[in-house]
Amino acid sequence: AEAAAAAGCAPIDLCDKHVSLFQTLNAKINVSNDVYNRTTSDVHKAACCALFERSRKNGDIYLDTYEGWYNVREETFVTDADAEAAEYKDPVSGKPLTKMSEESYFFRQSRYQKQLVEHIEANPEFIQPTRRRNEILARLREDELRDLNVSRTTFDWGIPVPDAPGHVLYVWFDALTNYLTGAGWPTDAPNDDFSKTHWPASVHIIGKDIIWFHCVIWPCMLWSAGLPLPRTVFGHGFVMAADGQKMSKSIGNVVDPMEQLERYSSDTFRYYLMRGGVYGSDIPFSEPALVLTHNSDLADVLGNLVHRATNLCLKNCGGVVPAVDESHIEPVVDVPALRAHSEMAMKHFETHKACELAINAVKDANKYLTESAPWAVKGDGAEKRKAVIIRSVLEAVYVAAHFLAPVIPDAAAAIFEKLGTPATPIWRLKKSANLAAGTKVAVGDILFAKHEVEGEAKMLSSGERKKEKGEKSEKSEKSEKAKKPAAADAPVDVSRLCLKVGTVTKVWRHPDAEKLYVETIDVGDKSGPRQVVSGLVDHVPEAEMLGKRVVVVANMKPSKMRGVESTAMVLCGTGSNGKVEPLEPPASAPNGAIVACASFPGEPDDVLNPKKKVFEAVSPDFSVLADGVAAYKGTPLLTGGEACRLPTLREGTIK
Repeated sequence: AEAAAAAGCAPIDLCDKHVSLFQTLNAKINVSNDVYNRTTSDVHKAACCALFERSRKNGDIYLDTYEGWYNVREETFVTDADAEAAEYKDPVSGKPLTKMSEESYFFRQSRYQKQLVEHIEANPEFIQPTRRRNEILARLREDELRDLNVSRTTFDWGIPVPDAPGHVLYVWFDALTNYLTGAGWPTDAPNDDFSKTHWPASVHIIGKDIIWFHCVIWPCMLWSAGLPLPRTVFGHGFVMAADGQKMSKSIGNVVDPMEQLERYSSDTFRYYLMRGGVYGSDIPFSEPALVLTHNSDLADVLGNLVHRATNLCLKNCGGVVPAVDESHIEPVVDVPALRAHSEMAMKHFETHKACELAINAVKDANKYLTESAPWAVKGDGAEKRKAVIIRSVLEAVYVAAHFLAPVIPDAAAAIFEKLGTPATPIWRLKKSANLAAGTKVAVGDILFAKHEVEGEAKMLSSGERKKEKGEKSEKSEKSEKAKKPAAADAPVDVSRLCLKVGTVTKVWRHPDAEKLYVETIDVGDKSGPRQVVSGLVDHVPEAEMLGKRVVVVANMKPSKMRGVESTAMVLCGTGSNGKVEPLEPPASAPNGAIVACASFPGEPDDVLNPKKKVFEAVSPDFSVLADGVAAYKGTPLLTGGEACRLPTLREGTIK
């Protein structure tokens, strides 16, 4: 109401404007939701009043007077203690809280505190991720649940309270009821029939900042009305600025998605958000990182494979799916395993892992095609062998498109069109022979054209490429050092660290320190393995250290530890129980491969200056995520597009 007054319009007009913007954005980004509830609709008003009446008949609604503090922006009442702690201001906007006193209807929420705690404890999946569940439980165990103000008399816009002139329903019985309205409640069908067909939801997806409303207030309201609870409420994180800060107009770091969609396809935008972070954690948004992800995964991996496969089909098979006996089609993609692992990832809301599984299937197909090299096959049976290879790759492309479709629907649809075969339910996909011989295959346009890599993104991509391939000459190194800005001018983030994949080739006990190992670790240096001292004696048996794949900080200044020189540092995760494990790189990553965080592009320091304490400043933002992925500020540490992980730790720190 205040914002509308400042804009010189009615609240409904301001809402209409914003609704239109959201609907337009959703359409541009291919969000499939096509029903939008408005709190002003007659259907919604009926649902709100019906829910309120159910609670009133259950004895959970009573009339009283509210006196206290009110946060206008958040549309929520604030306790005296919280108001005092915030100096009687909105913590976000800084605007003063409003002191209010009015007659209101209250919802007897306190009645359900014990029942709610017991439900959360008995159903670990009810609140996800786990850290959100722990937050809610801790608060419920510590604080007494207060009854809730559910009507207002100081304004007249809103849904009138049934049989209560002058009162309108406050946000709880208005906004939250939208879930029931969308499911078609109330209906003439008995409750049992409604629950079987439309309710409860398998999962509510909501922002982490409103999880209290959905995991405490909403369950109490549903119980009061005699309706079942959703199985899971999942609180997702925010899209943050590239440096991990919250986006703010005052800081000037806000990213406009409409502007991004003018430069990049909706598939690229969607893929980056799903691939670039762990769902449930905050996701830093970096346009250079988006470009790198697009070029590496969508253009170089997926687009390249589809173009190669369809071209080979045109040149060698007349542009149709070649006829190959099903028993001879080679299983480039393990369909049952991909299906099972993808289903498990989605059930656990690990969308980044589902993306990783799908794009890895495409990488496997690329590798198969390169190694099989149909263009080089000659001699007797050459045509038959070429047909087998091409058919096997086309089958792999078709399968992979199904698992990528939820994230990049436009590209997946284009793949199905190129293969002349519509999508099928994933559970129907066969191990092989999903395509029909003789089906016309079209080459068409390239799926994803590469974008120009500029600025810091260019530094990251070229730097990684040169380091991984060992192409830097002494001359080019000196030239780059001359051009590179002083380390003091670079941001203090993970890009300053040179993280490399390595393998322990030798290990022995430190001669003068019983808790230290001395290892030689192959990190791809031309000069040979490095000597590293690690305090892992109490955590990893010596026999297990030998041959272990690790991630090291390779640009530490050499130092002596109890008289033995150490030229790098092994990164390890630590759980809440004190268990310590070295990070594990992907099995496909070679020694010397660079480990980086896409949201923080930049060149690492040649050598970290101990006096600057760069590592000490960066390391507190390392973490082990709920699925064991190693991350920096919530964004996975990747090499070759795959995440580094901890073998058994789930949630913890990295040192």
